[in-house]
Amino acid sequence: MPVWVEVPRFMYGIPGNERRGFKIADDSRGPDFDPTNGERLASPEGLKAAREYVAMRFPALARAPVVETRVCQYENSPDHDFLVDRHPGAGNAWLVGGGSGHGFKHGPALGELVAQNVLGEKPVEPLFSYAR
Repeated sequence: MPVWVEVPRFMYGIPGNERRGFKIADDSRGPDFDPTNGERLASPEGLKAAREYVAMRFPALARAPVVETRVCQYENSPDHDFLVDRHPGAGNAWLVGGGSGHGFKHGPALGELVAQNVLGEKPVEPLFSYAR
């Protein structure tokens, strides 16, 4: 079975992930998370939602044991678009981010854009600007 994604509620999963069994994840925006001190276990509400989804979409797994839970945090911008712009208080520093997993997929193209911006070959894209 391939990796799967379902929308509009962005649920996704990977079967047999790293020999840990079936991975299911809810990619809804959650509360802010402290990557240094945050608790990396799924909340009771998150676990309940995942089990309900598995029961609906994969009924044969409805009563399967939960082997582990963990938080998979990532960075993102409030509007879900990249941020590529000069730091407003330090003209020699650039802010680049907001991509989460998309940053990895788009890494080569984003890197090319950042290089062109930093070298002055291309203006900052308004969609990615700090001011937006």
